[in-house]
Amino acid sequence: MATSSSPGDACPERPRATTVAVVGSARLEEPDPAWREALALGAALGGRGWRVMTGGYGGLMGAAARGAREAGAAVVGLPMTAWAGLDPSPWCTELLWAADYSERLRHLLAADAVVALPGGIGTLAEAAVVWSALQTEPGAARLLLLGPRWRRLRDALAADLVVGADDLRLAPVAEDVDEAVRLLDRLVAGAPGVAPAPRG
Repeated sequence: MATSSSPGDACPERPRATTVAVVGSARLEEPDPAWREALALGAALGGRGWRVMTGGYGGLMGAAARGAREAGAAVVGLPMTAWAGLDPSPWCTELLWAADYSERLRHLLAADAVVALPGGIGTLAEAAVVWSALQTEPGAARLLLLGPRWRRLRDALAADLVVGADDLRLAPVAEDVDEAVRLLDRLVAGAPGVAPAPRG
C-alpha cells in the first residue's frame, strides 16, 4: 500500500537513502524489450538498497518500480493531481503528488541520480532539465542515459546544438543494465562533475 504526502506534511528525521530516479515511456509495456530492461534495472537498483523514484505510472516506470519493489526497495512515485484518469503504479510504496509539472521536476531534481530510459517528449524534457541543472548547480542530480537510442540522440544534439565535450561528459550513455549500474556506483559516490558554467 502506497503512502501519500504533500509538500506541507511533516516527517520525522531519518537517514537519507541514496535515491535513483528512473524516467521513461509510459507507453511501452511487456513484452517490449525496453520493458524487460526497465524491470531488470529496477531490480538491480533495489538490490543495492537504493530508493527508487519513478514518474509513478505504468510502462517503463511501472516496470522499474516493480523490479525495485520485488527486490525489497522503497519506491517513490511522482503522480500528478491533474491526471485524474490515470492510476498510479501499485508497485509504489510512497506517492509524492505534484500539482503541476514544475513541482514534479523539483522532486526529480532532488534525487541523487536520474536514469533516462527510452521515452517520448516528457522523458526528453525531464532528462534535459536534469542535464541543464548539472551544468550550473553544485550537487545536482547526476544523469545517466541508457541504451542506443539515447546515444544516437546525444550525438545529434552534439552535432546541431551548442554542446561541448564537458557537457557530453555530464550525460554518459550505458549500453545495458550492467554497465548502467557500474556507472551509477561511480556517479552516486561523488565522481567530480564540471565547474559551473553558463547555460545554453
